[in-house]
Amino acid sequence: MKRLFAVIALFSVAYGSQAGPKGYPAPYVLSQGQELPRSVFVSYRSAAHAFRNDFDSSQYFVGLNGEWSFRFFGSMAEVPGEVGGDGDTLEKLIESWPRVTLPGAWELAGHGGEGSAVFASRAYDFATSAREVRPPFVPDGAVGVYIRKFTVQFDLFDKAHFLHIGAVRAGARVFVNGNEVGFSCRDSKNPVEFDVTKYVNEGRNWVAIVVPRWTPASYLEDWEGWRLGGINRDIFLFAQPKIRMRDYLVQTTLDPSYTNGLLETAMLLKTQLLNPFSVTVYYDLYDPEGKRVNSDFRDVEMGMRLEDTVRFTASIPNVRKWTAEEPNLYTILYRIKREGRFTEYVACRVGFRTVETQGERLLVNGVPVMFKGVNLAEHSVSTGNYVDTTLMRAMLREMKRAGVNAVRTDGYPMPYSFYQLCDELGFYVCDVADINTWGLGTRRSKGGNVTNDPAWREAYLARIEAMYERNKNYPSVVMWSLGDRSGNGYNMYQGYLMLRAKDRTRPIVYNGAGAEWNTDVYCPDYPESTRNESGRPFIPSRTTAGVTDWWTKPGLQGAFLERWNDLSLEAEVPGGKYFLADDYRRVSLADGTVDLPAMERNEALRRIFANVAISQVDNGRGIYRFENRMQFVDLRDFPIEYRLTAGGKVLRSGVFRVSAAPGKAIDAVIPGVGGVNKDRKLVITVGNIACAEF
Repeated sequence: MKRLFAVIALFSVAYGSQAGPKGYPAPYVLSQGQELPRSVFVSYRSAAHAFRNDFDSSQYFVGLNGEWSFRFFGSMAEVPGEVGGDGDTLEKLIESWPRVTLPGAWELAGHGGEGSAVFASRAYDFATSAREVRPPFVPDGAVGVYIRKFTVQFDLFDKAHFLHIGAVRAGARVFVNGNEVGFSCRDSKNPVEFDVTKYVNEGRNWVAIVVPRWTPASYLEDWEGWRLGGINRDIFLFAQPKIRMRDYLVQTTLDPSYTNGLLETAMLLKTQLLNPFSVTVYYDLYDPEGKRVNSDFRDVEMGMRLEDTVRFTASIPNVRKWTAEEPNLYTILYRIKREGRFTEYVACRVGFRTVETQGERLLVNGVPVMFKGVNLAEHSVSTGNYVDTTLMRAMLREMKRAGVNAVRTDGYPMPYSFYQLCDELGFYVCDVADINTWGLGTRRSKGGNVTNDPAWREAYLARIEAMYERNKNYPSVVMWSLGDRSGNGYNMYQGYLMLRAKDRTRPIVYNGAGAEWNTDVYCPDYPESTRNESGRPFIPSRTTAGVTDWWTKPGLQGAFLERWNDLSLEAEVPGGKYFLADDYRRVSLADGTVDLPAMERNEALRRIFANVAISQVDNGRGIYRFENRMQFVDLRDFPIEYRLTAGGKVLRSGVFRVSAAPGKAIDAVIPGVGGVNKDRKLVITVGNIACAEF
């Protein structure tokens, strides 16, 4: 039987295949045939559907979540050559294969495959001892192969077609209808997209995806958590007109008075036609109530197989600003007209706000912000590294109820739905590039951490760029982080310079930089002192729940707690669950319990993080003090509800409002609730914001 020798070569070390700076040989091939990173969006045929921004409602969208035929192989050498065959060959090949559901990790029961699930902090899961940690070499480990058919409707056949894989660990090689499309091991926490236009047919089509468990890129993914393989985010096919919007950029800031909005937007157009055509491109800006407040258009001559950028600028008077407390969102609708009819609609939600550093202060809309932050991992106790939008929304809502206003992604970018929800619900996000080499130490000399090895420069820059390009338009992202726990050196210096050239509207941070120049915020892990001698804002990337000075000591701006969610894994795993110690000992975790502190269970911190503190001033007269701990919003914007009960019976209830500016307190009489005691219970809520009773 044939074997996929090309596949073996693909994920092997390929010295000299991609030149690094000054002739340094690159350690491995990042990708081939992969589309450039971009914002995640799909096109629509009408403005109404675009405004809904529901991918399933787009006639250009084909969802591929769900059942796939799957086979787990012990090594790349065992993968049969028929995986790269045509539809008839694949149909015969998968007759006896089990079905699995995507997204999902292959280690988990019901998601196919065999083998163990490993939880690790610093150790690399592909090694059995520190001696085997020799970048870029990895063993020929397990391989998963996913195969399914899909349909392209006849009215879409004249369009351009793209395959989107939301995240895949640790790489992917893609075949469509027996044709090799390309491969990627660029980044397992950002989308992989391929142009499959010339490979798809009208009607039935087949796709096969070969996924190795490890690649040389795995050295950059030493996150703390369960090291699970496979496709764990949405996978879909989408179509666009042959003259299409390849990407867009939005910068929505404020003028020096922080009153008027400054809008800059650019549409990157691309044509896949052989003849030149004229198109007209439009943008319309709508306020949070759906009223159009600005619009413009341009006529563009598109040459043969070319790209062009169309830019618009505008000033929006008295704009409604975005903050975590008031997440006001505007909508931009992009339209492309060709030969008298609109061929493409795309919409995105944006927020007007500024983020800047002034000395030791980080300001949002000119105001120093208190970051009541947590690190959030992409993890569920029941589904491992797959967190769907419903669960993500529930997690963020619970964080909001706990008073959290800031999230640091725990070592890698999150699914695109996370950023949409943070825009909508109101969170300040520190977005972390998928670079973690904690297990290599911090030594900068040859043979130490690859962060200071110029041969790895392109691999580092590709991950930082992928994070930026996908998430650049979300107002919730207020800081970019170059990576996590990876020491410092040449590649991080280059990453800072590249990212600063792309974006001057947000601070760039990095916990591994210490007080070096390539971080705009001093943000170490677990600092021993709250004293700041950096001359920059001081906001720790991680701190423990036991150190509350960050949120209570005057002059500080908060911190990010080490984790929000429980990292235990309840799902069954055929090969068992193990903890991989830093010295590479494997310890059984039979029940999957990882005993690490999680903010979601910490009531003491909820009291500190609360946006409103309620205290009793005079029990007999029913006087209560309401302290507004927010920074932008007056309490008058929130209804206060109260309910006095005794023995399960409601004695009195009502709704009222009080006015207290940010940072101020006010005493208010709640009529008829005097004399509260152990038999008479009073419950007070202030809108939907976090409250603490003292």
